[in-house]
Amino acid sequence: MSHPVPQNETCQLFHYKNDEIEIVKNSIDYFTTHFQVDKLDTDHVHWLNFHSISDRPKIEKFCSHQQFELLTVNDIFIKKNRPKLEEYKNYFFFSIYSALPTNSQSARLNQEKISFVLGDNYLISFQERSSDHFADVRDRIEQKKGLVRDKGADFLLYRMLDAIVDNYFEVLEDISDVIDNLEGVILRSSSHALLGKIEFQKRKLQELRKIVMPLKEIAISLESTNSTLI
Repeated sequence: MSHPVPQNETCQLFHYKNDEIEIVKNSIDYFTTHFQVDKLDTDHVHWLNFHSISDRPKIEKFCSHQQFELLTVNDIFIKKNRPKLEEYKNYFFFSIYSALPTNSQSARLNQEKISFVLGDNYLISFQERSSDHFADVRDRIEQKKGLVRDKGADFLLYRMLDAIVDNYFEVLEDISDVIDNLEGVILRSSSHALLGKIEFQKRKLQELRKIVMPLKEIAISLESTNSTLI
């Protein structure tokens, strides 16, 4: 499900309100110069998505230009198994692991860390690599489906988290289908290869459980911050 993005278009900006929308695709350098969170107009919602965080120096420069805390920058890149929520003076930082369907022969879960910076009228998302997590969210914005064009940046984050949860269920269904098929075959065979395939799927379920279970703690943390999310 990964889609390569041209080097000169590594970011995408959705700039919208109820009856207006503008989409800009360009480089990190471009948005470092032309995007400033404290100068964004308050009549629109601004969603800037980084398709990849492979170019760390440029992303660090962008974050410095926005005057984000150094801890925020480090949290974008650090590898942790648990979601994280931090409240700062002018924004929230939130990170989570998403999962996407993968080849049934793979022994590993196709998971990816995604980080968010949420301000009053903007949302910046940092994908670990180019993956198709938010196609439905983009379609809702572009086609003016549902409430997203009538709501703020916090509702946009809610829709994106909802898409990630939907991905969890899709992955869970895929793994369950594979296990059901293998169990049917193994009743007629004692193949060690089949036992190994079942073990692969069990490992994926364990990985999925690790990234899903902490969401309850995050939900409690979000509630305690008195934010306007959801």
